[in-house]
Amino acid sequence: MPRVDALAPQDQTAAAGAGKAPVDRGGVQITTARGETLDGTTARHRFGGVTVSLVRGGPRELVLPSRRIDAARDGYLRVCRPLTGEIWVFQDGRHGVVRSPQLICFDSTRPYKVIMPENFRMVDVMVPHRLVGISGTEAENLTAQPWAGDQGLAALLSTLLDGLGRHGKEVETAVDLLGGSVVGLAAALFSERMRDVAADSEVARQALMLRIQAHVRERLAEPDLSPVVIARRHNISLRYLQKIFQEFGISPARWVRDERLARCRSELADPALDHLPVALIGERAGLYGASRFSRLFRERYGTTPREFRKERAGL
Repeated sequence: MPRVDALAPQDQTAAAGAGKAPVDRGGVQITTARGETLDGTTARHRFGGVTVSLVRGGPRELVLPSRRIDAARDGYLRVCRPLTGEIWVFQDGRHGVVRSPQLICFDSTRPYKVIMPENFRMVDVMVPHRLVGISGTEAENLTAQPWAGDQGLAALLSTLLDGLGRHGKEVETAVDLLGGSVVGLAAALFSERMRDVAADSEVARQALMLRIQAHVRERLAEPDLSPVVIARRHNISLRYLQKIFQEFGISPARWVRDERLARCRSELADPALDHLPVALIGERAGLYGASRFSRLFRERYGTTPREFRKERAGL
């Protein structure tokens, strides 16, 4: 895909069916469909350095060419949440198309093109880089890539922005309270995506896997040691946790269960622990319920825990 600033003028306007000369707004060239006036911002809220705008209008196209980028200005990310209609974002050699409840973002420090091909309503959040602790270069990992909007942190932010869009007037007096939530969720969402991208090297994945394995082995007795809990404790998404375990040919849940059973087998094989009841051996590794422990052990090793201990003792 060609860079946005390399597109010919006719290419820049074709998708939106433009018929009017572009209007310049802070270096951004905005072209609307024939006869459409450049109007539509219904509300704008500012808190700290963040601006939340509720926007509606007809088909239009926004282009930021490289020659209009002011390097002296602070950079920011714009997070868009469509309420109705579609949003197309082209930046950093990628393009993404989103509809409600999805989210998508683009960055002010590099050329971009954004198209609304039909009548639309959206929430537009401008978040300065400094507030979320990332640089413009790091933001390249975030742009023009849709977030599902119905899972995890993205769902929380999408729901909050949807509420701002639907009840803008009612929340106007509470914007200071909601502002912190918008920034916090945006920062957490960006960090999650950045960690997923940054951890893509084989060495980093292996190191993370070793840390997770050591963490789990130290906490096998915890009954709630689920993949969700493990992912949260290591500040990664459940999807990414599943991805790195998949590379080792196993799911995280299955690996935890196998580790628990291996711990039990080791303790059942230790004569120094013969005084401990079999059920307690299972509980010490997080396998609660004698019948469940016995069933899982038999499925794994072909014998029950009690039979295993007797065979080891030669009884």
